[in-house]
Amino acid sequence: MAPVVLLVDLRLGRPLHKQAEERGLSIARSLAALSQPALAAYDYLDLARAAERAKSDEDGIVDVIILDKEGRVAAYSGHGERQGTQLGDPLSRRMLSAAGELVVPAELPRPQGGVERALDIAVPVHVALSPEKWGTVRIRLSTEGVYRTIRDTRLTLLGFALLALGAGVLGSLLLARRILDPLSRLVEATARAASGDPAPPIDIRTGDEIEDLARIFNQAMQKLREHRQAIEELNRSLEEKVRVRTQDLMKANGALRKAYDDRQQAEAQMLLSEKMASLGRLVAGIAHEINTPASAIAAAIANVTADLIALSRQIPFVASEVPAAARAPYYALVAEALAADFRARPPTAEIRLRSRQLEEALLARGIPAARELSLAYSRLGLHEALSDLVGPLGGSPAVCAELLGTVGSLAVAANDVRLSIDAIRRMVKALKGYSHLDQAARTECDVHEGIETTLAILRAQVRYGVIVERRYGRLPAVVGNMSELNQVWTNLIHNAVQAMKGVGTLTIETALQGECVSVRISDTGPGIPPEVLPRIFDPFFTTKPPGEGTGLGLGICHQIVRHHDGRIGVFSEPGRTTFEVLLPLGPKAVEART
Repeated sequence: MAPVVLLVDLRLGRPLHKQAEERGLSIARSLAALSQPALAAYDYLDLARAAERAKSDEDGIVDVIILDKEGRVAAYSGHGERQGTQLGDPLSRRMLSAAGELVVPAELPRPQGGVERALDIAVPVHVALSPEKWGTVRIRLSTEGVYRTIRDTRLTLLGFALLALGAGVLGSLLLARRILDPLSRLVEATARAASGDPAPPIDIRTGDEIEDLARIFNQAMQKLREHRQAIEELNRSLEEKVRVRTQDLMKANGALRKAYDDRQQAEAQMLLSEKMASLGRLVAGIAHEINTPASAIAAAIANVTADLIALSRQIPFVASEVPAAARAPYYALVAEALAADFRARPPTAEIRLRSRQLEEALLARGIPAARELSLAYSRLGLHEALSDLVGPLGGSPAVCAELLGTVGSLAVAANDVRLSIDAIRRMVKALKGYSHLDQAARTECDVHEGIETTLAILRAQVRYGVIVERRYGRLPAVVGNMSELNQVWTNLIHNAVQAMKGVGTLTIETALQGECVSVRISDTGPGIPPEVLPRIFDPFFTTKPPGEGTGLGLGICHQIVRHHDGRIGVFSEPGRTTFEVLLPLGPKAVEART
């Protein structure tokens, strides 16, 4: 019904409203022309009669108001008491101030209640030959008649629409009975076909499009039955192919699983081989470092044994041979020699110079084995005491010198044992620090301590032909696994020594870089080819000759550094290769910096 209402408003409502507006303006203009002389003469009585006459003569006029030049009410139909007053409502002020004609829709209160829709029309009054405005004629024209006409028209159209709707519904019902029966049969057959049961042929004879539709439906059902049989045959063939293919895939999957397991075992074996190779290098270096002091201890023990036998033979003779005046300094020298500790001994050149000077003095006194005696007491730092004692020995220096030589040899052997034990102790301490078996997995680690421990373990590889330059900065601690980090330093240093073939300069630099510790390990080897650099950290990739590497060392370094939330990179050019490791600072170090 909304289109009907809209059509009535467009076709009828607007013209009626326009007609009412023009009629109201015409009445107001006529009344303004008639009121001009009375307004000029201030004849309010004549104006009141004119207002009452205009209201009674014209249909739909609700009020007629005539305002004088000063805006006072000169005439107000039905409200004579308002004469001479001013209307103060906003609409009245707007009408009074209008320079031209003004039409405003308004709603006027009715005495019996409710409102009446109207047009409030104002027309100014001018006196001839004067541009000045002498008054305003204002009429209120009711538009209820317009709205009644529109409403009646809507009701009429609505009645016609309901009649047409009823006729349409009746015709539709009659037509539906003719169409719905065959359509319901088609719908039923379609539902059966949709459920997977092709319907039998439908016999519909209506002589129209429904009969054609039934014929097409029957043809479609026949095609559907044929296609269904073909699909069933294809499914049987496909199932057989899938069964055969599944068997093939199961066999291939088993082969792939076996190949994957074999590869996993091979990788595990390669990792184990790399670790064993690294362990072998460490063990070889450690064995070399421990073998030297162990051999020294063995030789010293042999010397101690021989010296003790000699002492047991010499002591009885010395007591009677040493002059009484020389006994106190003689025994003091023996005691001092046995208690001597020359771990902080002077340089070898100085020892040789003292030994030659002491040897000349001993030879001058006719003491046998002067070279061995002077060398032993020079190493013990007692060369001056021995030189001072030669004179007081008198005429039996040979027997006394023999005992002093045995004591000196025994003291030297004891110091050799002491030095060798210190060397072994240092190696054990380095091993303990290298492995950090007594520490938790993640602790605050001193990077410099780890590097120095690694250099101590690899001492046998780096001390001959390799110059180690340390450029250490002031570093805070990092949080990590010291044993794993030591493995990184071991692999990088070992690779650098191998790249230089045991001859060159190994530079180790540390610095603070933002919130990371930077460790750079450089060598003066031939460098890494540019085409190899992108793959340098790939597992099982190596540039070493067969048998010298598995390609896992740098891969393990890369994994360890990433596990510590760090980064590792490489820069290489002929004559210099640098590996840089960046490790994040520990929380305490970061807090201390902020």
